[in-house]
Amino acid sequence: MTNEREWIMKPRIAIYGAGRYGTNCVRMAHAKGWSIVGAFNRDGPKIGQDIGRLAGLDEDLGVVVENADSADYGAVDADIAIVATSDRLAHNIEGYERLLKAGLNVLSHGTESYFPSAADPVLAAKIQKWAEEANVTFSASGIWDMSRIWSGILCAAPCIEIRSLHHASRTNLGMRKHNADLAGIGFTHQKFQATRVEQPGPIGELYKLIPWQVTAALGYTVKNVVERREPMLFDHPMYAPALDRDIPAGEPAGLRVLVDVATLEGVSTHAHIELGLSEKNQMDFMKWTVDGEPSSKVHVDRQVGPPGSATSLINRVHDVINAPSGIQEVHKLGPPKHSALVS
Repeated sequence: MTNEREWIMKPRIAIYGAGRYGTNCVRMAHAKGWSIVGAFNRDGPKIGQDIGRLAGLDEDLGVVVENADSADYGAVDADIAIVATSDRLAHNIEGYERLLKAGLNVLSHGTESYFPSAADPVLAAKIQKWAEEANVTFSASGIWDMSRIWSGILCAAPCIEIRSLHHASRTNLGMRKHNADLAGIGFTHQKFQATRVEQPGPIGELYKLIPWQVTAALGYTVKNVVERREPMLFDHPMYAPALDRDIPAGEPAGLRVLVDVATLEGVSTHAHIELGLSEKNQMDFMKWTVDGEPSSKVHVDRQVGPPGSATSLINRVHDVINAPSGIQEVHKLGPPKHSALVS
């Protein structure tokens, strides 16, 4: 392991979570000639398998997947650990403690890890303490890095006055059964109200962190954040590929998240985020609009899923290794950069 703050051209990487995102990172790192030196997963059939084979490579990498609960992290000779397990800080905190205390920089795919102090100040303080004591860095990245966080920051760059900011997005979650369930696609109204509106469910309270972080990154003092959730409804049937059936008109076809952010300076930020079925030929998009002087707009069409998130993680590896110790949110790391010329 290294604690030196120097540019490491071929970083040594540990993978914590050998699922879709973690194995995508393995393939991409290996293609660049970067070393995978450790792999960890919860107990199950992946334990004992070579991470190269699990990632779909035609060769062993000589690194077997270890049980995350019993591994010796002090023996891991890595510069950074990529964590691809859960979105919630509370679910990831044991892994973060293991990795940070072992002296590894941590780059997480967890949604709440983009902005830990907003998601859970108590757990954020623990992460900060562990990272500072080990002189390592904690950060998070993924598809939100460019498409949601930095696109909003850059949208405001030309302005000398800002009155309000607006974020809108649409993400098609109807292609895979797991994602359809996250968005409540095909639920009855009663089930949707109970499990996605009255309760946060698996993704409630996550998307409010987007406008919150962008507003804070622009220098404003956030005083209040409110998230509301409601079903996406259509006036005609919508086919749900993951369920292989039509969702009748007027039935829940996704989750709409509405967020209002208020600041002490009087500037407000609003988000309108749709996670559900899309009309035929509609692309996923992220959009930021700034009402200011001058007004400004940034529109991002993106590739969703593991490839786009994994590439974002890979492209942040050197930034995190070379960043100051402690929690360094992506808005502190500078704009994301491609790694096409990095090997």
